[in-house]
Amino acid sequence: MPTIQGYVRKMSHKGISPVSYFWETANYNEVDKKDLTAKASTSTSSVEAWIGKKITLSTNDIIRCLHCGKKTKKSFSQGYCFTCFTTLAENDLCILRPETCHFHKGTCREPEWGKTNCFKKHTVYFANSSGLKVGITKENPVSNRWVDQGATYGLPILEVESRRDAGILEHFLSQYLPDKTTWQKMVAGDPPDIDLVREANKFLNHLEKNEFNSPMDSKTKLVWKRLDLSGGVTTINYPIETYPEKIKSLKLTKETPITDTLVGIKGQYLLFRSGVINIRSLSGLWIEVST
Repeated sequence: MPTIQGYVRKMSHKGISPVSYFWETANYNEVDKKDLTAKASTSTSSVEAWIGKKITLSTNDIIRCLHCGKKTKKSFSQGYCFTCFTTLAENDLCILRPETCHFHKGTCREPEWGKTNCFKKHTVYFANSSGLKVGITKENPVSNRWVDQGATYGLPILEVESRRDAGILEHFLSQYLPDKTTWQKMVAGDPPDIDLVREANKFLNHLEKNEFNSPMDSKTKLVWKRLDLSGGVTTINYPIETYPEKIKSLKLTKETPITDTLVGIKGQYLLFRSGVINIRSLSGLWIEVST
């Protein structure tokens, strides 16, 4: 395997049986000394060939913002400089808590971005990653979101017209079941068996007895489309030889490179014998991968 260097992005992937992963890196032209409009060239490498081999991850601790390319001493929101973290709509609080969307108040950071990304059909789903959870996504296919979360099983249950509407329903359902994945359980092994169709029908029947107001008009009932569950649950298979011997998060710094045998990949985690590392959390960091 040739040495790979660059500013890392979250891993891309395709397929679900099994999932194929790709290592994404960016490199910058240093002509712009002020780093104000840094342009990146990107490269992609398959990750499956690394499984079963001892690899080394090392870094010089340099971080470049995912959006503007500017060097930043600290990463905010998994790879952004402070300016982009505080000004871009994609980093606003409502992205983490979509039920708090404030577009209708005229205070969206980037109204055009909001129209394009938030006012489109969203899916509310049930998934099993470390146990039953509820989530939302605008991705198509929905399985792209499940793979990023390390879910082994997934089931779309509802469709709505906007991210805010999806967030309101997710917030309601999260009162009764988790909306987060416990990463320690997710990387430790296969999740417990759960009948997602049964759980979905139970909550959908309960949901239909409740009225929700539209975020744009308090007098208008929020409308959703109940999806057909007869298609069954989607199963996702990850490229894993074995699960880690120790369930701990490995830290990558200039002083602490990681050298270990890669035993699998799940979600955005590289699974080593001695622990795991979340590649998405390292977005924007310069990393070298070698055998």
